[in-house]
Amino acid sequence: MNMKKILFIIFLYILSISSLFAIGLEDLQIKPVTIDRLKYFPVPEDNKNYFFLQAIESDSFIVIGDFSGVDKRIILIEDKNSDNTVDSVVEYYPLTKNYRILKKSESKFFTTDLAKLKRDIITGNIYRGNYADDMKSIDALEAMLKKDDKIAISEDVYSVTVRLLEIDETKRPSAQFVYGKNAGGYFLQFKTDYYRKNFATEIKPVLKFSVYCKDTNDSVVKESVENLFKIRAPRVIKENK
Repeated sequence: MNMKKILFIIFLYILSISSLFAIGLEDLQIKPVTIDRLKYFPVPEDNKNYFFLQAIESDSFIVIGDFSGVDKRIILIEDKNSDNTVDSVVEYYPLTKNYRILKKSESKFFTTDLAKLKRDIITGNIYRGNYADDMKSIDALEAMLKKDDKIAISEDVYSVTVRLLEIDETKRPSAQFVYGKNAGGYFLQFKTDYYRKNFATEIKPVLKFSVYCKDTNDSVVKESVENLFKIRAPRVIKENK
């Protein structure tokens, strides 16, 4: 086997591993977060912090990747019944692979005011000034809805989908938003595929989803979705007015 074939096989192997890793990270965010799954959340080489809100059916979770101090930690806050009450706090220390179950975290990002923390993730306020990725949030979504872009916005019976597109890129969205309501409850999902540090530099975030909520009646998610309905609502909401 010549060197070109060997290099080609190595390239295909690396490509397949990268694809599996990307799928794994997305899978990590769209299924309910558990203590066992916490250890699979990424540890960025550049110590970039991340924040993730998940609400699926009756429970809500917040994951905080706090890499700002000496003790790197990934924090899971559980809100059973989505009533904005801290029911449990688990910290995972990736350097030592140890877990701690606590009443509260010493992380500077932790707060018992879960309603505010959820809103800060949805609005994107939490990412500003905290050495985190530029996750596209509700302000970008609202701006797109007000533009009423026929290419970027699509609507079905239960949901509205919005794609954030660059001027010269119509097939590859930099971010995607979905919100709506069905028989199971509300859903709200913010996914950032990439953002730009400058014109020439494209950056992929550590986690793609900042918000992944479905079939939930979490009061903060409900409030956010109902406010979006005031700008643009899916067909089922319009028909029931």
